[in-house]
Amino acid sequence: MTNDDIRAALARELDLWAEAGRTATLWWRDDDAVAPSPALDRLRDAATAAGVPVALAVIPAGATPDLAEELRRWPGVSVLQHGLSHANHEVPPARKTELGSARSVEAVLADLAEGWRLLRPFDPLPVLVPPWNRIAADVAARLPALGYAGLSTFNARPRPCPVPGLVQVNTHVDVIDWRGGGGFAGTGAAIGAMVRHLAARRTGAADPDEATGLLTHHLVHDEPCRRFLDRFLAAASEHPAVRWVDAPALFGSPSPRCPP
Repeated sequence: MTNDDIRAALARELDLWAEAGRTATLWWRDDDAVAPSPALDRLRDAATAAGVPVALAVIPAGATPDLAEELRRWPGVSVLQHGLSHANHEVPPARKTELGSARSVEAVLADLAEGWRLLRPFDPLPVLVPPWNRIAADVAARLPALGYAGLSTFNARPRPCPVPGLVQVNTHVDVIDWRGGGGFAGTGAAIGAMVRHLAARRTGAADPDEATGLLTHHLVHDEPCRRFLDRFLAAASEHPAVRWVDAPALFGSPSPRCPP
């Protein structure tokens, strides 16, 4: 399948949304921000050119004052809390997790409180993005008591029943091939994941109200990845069935109620 075929598949899916009189909501989350960089500049320029808002997951312990100053000049960005220091506390063979069960819930919550304190100069939304997209269930259950209103991970499957008091909006399309060495996953993989989630929403196999989330990591983008993002953002933004949603709008609405 050529790149033209892949892009045509996305256009066909979006056309089906348009024919049904529905709007395909999308959102964009980028992780691991700590400081100004050419990579972050490139991401900002791509987003600005396409008129697309970005939710930037910032690592509090590494975040610099220069980053806070730069983000004040980026009107289309929202800041989310990315744990505390993106440090793994699990023991192999367990998967890397900062907010997992290797430590007491109280220790994890204390880290999150410290992270929130460090992030205050960034005027963040009260939304947590767990490093490595993993969080222990007993930690997640305590988030509303700490003042968090939202939670975002990566989950290509339908989102789970949210914690009472939290709005959960996940990402579904990761452009990086982490298992293959951390390069660009490829146009076919990225667009394929996008089409699958959009089709699942359209047909009722996934929550139709959960915006389809694009996940990026600006610090590891190679040139093929950057070129793909430019083309994808332009194509998606021009389609009449697409609406990009910013983080304040996403996390200001309650999640669907769980079935009894």
